[in-house]
Amino acid sequence: MYLSELNIGEKKNFLELAHFSMGLNGTHKDEELEVFQSFMHECELPSYELSKQQNIEGVTKVISKSSNKNKRIVLLELFGILLADGDVCEEESNFMSKLSAAMGFEEYEMKKIHRWVLAMNDLYLEGQQLINKE
Repeated sequence: MYLSELNIGEKKNFLELAHFSMGLNGTHKDEELEVFQSFMHECELPSYELSKQQNIEGVTKVISKSSNKNKRIVLLELFGILLADGDVCEEESNFMSKLSAAMGFEEYEMKKIHRWVLAMNDLYLEGQQLINKE
């Protein structure tokens, strides 16, 4: 939704973080893979080849140097993929806490972003139900 605001390097690092984070629960679920594909297209990198999965700490350090606005975009969009299956597991939650701390954000701000994504997902589903109502 907001990924077009990122520069090319931030987009690539975001995709690395997104792919890494969605695998923290031990699997890449179909819902998450769909969202990841949409992220690749939104970033205008449909054929991006992941290359930094073994160096997520380095990716985190680089993305932490982005503007606060862009770091918030990264967190918001990451919650979008983590909530694609309807739940954020403990490993995913711990990762997001560490990532937001590395970015210089307080826990309450990360939780606020999490709540916003949940609310937007609920509104989207409600809209789908309204549209498809017989």
